[in-house]
Amino acid sequence: MAIYKNRIDLHMHTSSSFDGNYSAAQMTESAIAHELSTIAFTDHFDVDFYERHNLGIRQQTSYEDILSVIENYSHEIRILRGIEMGQPTYDIPLTEKSLERYEYDFVIGSIHNPRNQPDYGDFDYASLSQNEIYSMLDNYFEEELLLAKWNGFDTFAHLTYPMRYIVQAGRNDIELDRYGDITDEIFRTLVANGKALEINTSGLRQPIGKTMPTENYVRRFKELGGELLTLGSDAHFTDHTGAGIDEGYAIAERCGFEYVTYFKNRKPVQVKIEK
Repeated sequence: MAIYKNRIDLHMHTSSSFDGNYSAAQMTESAIAHELSTIAFTDHFDVDFYERHNLGIRQQTSYEDILSVIENYSHEIRILRGIEMGQPTYDIPLTEKSLERYEYDFVIGSIHNPRNQPDYGDFDYASLSQNEIYSMLDNYFEEELLLAKWNGFDTFAHLTYPMRYIVQAGRNDIELDRYGDITDEIFRTLVANGKALEINTSGLRQPIGKTMPTENYVRRFKELGGELLTLGSDAHFTDHTGAGIDEGYAIAERCGFEYVTYFKNRKPVQVKIEK
């Protein structure tokens, strides 16, 4: 039973993503069953894996499927045309050319891996020294700052992403306090450019047991003038549509936000948080 009204989930993947599992229609039906009012399909477009993931075809398939579910389900739920641009700063010309192919409502910006290396989820953190992990995180937050400054997205996704896998590997000796200055700079950049911060709820159903970013970061974003906040389950399965969204709303509320945001034609629309 939903706690909040007008629940929004702006981070969902279909079988058009390399790691997706269900069609857009199946995910939409699940979203309706989970009492969501607005969703965005945001299939992966990891720029640095363009050829490996056959992204030219996947992007077309994803967009056509989104148009199909909009036509068939828009009387029951608001469906937005989205995309998750992974590592867009690793090849900005390709990123911008790809975004020009279609008319999107909503673009997620994210970082999943270091340059020319695998996903952060693929590293053997148990065998890495503390200094090696911190060196990796140093690089990660520098890339996150470059992403924020690029400014070609609408929401800034799952800050603290590597921690999902670091904690999963049993490494409890890694703290993010040392990155306060750079995360503040990221937040100030988002605020100055009128961009949103995402509360990604996928960590709530994983060993880390927390949102990405955690509540203290959401509060800091608010303190630095942040006004736009999106929520996303990062669902790759029908069972995960809307998962953790109520908890995300509660975090937003505790941090002083009165509204959450969705984007239509790349423009923010704010929706009041109500129970």
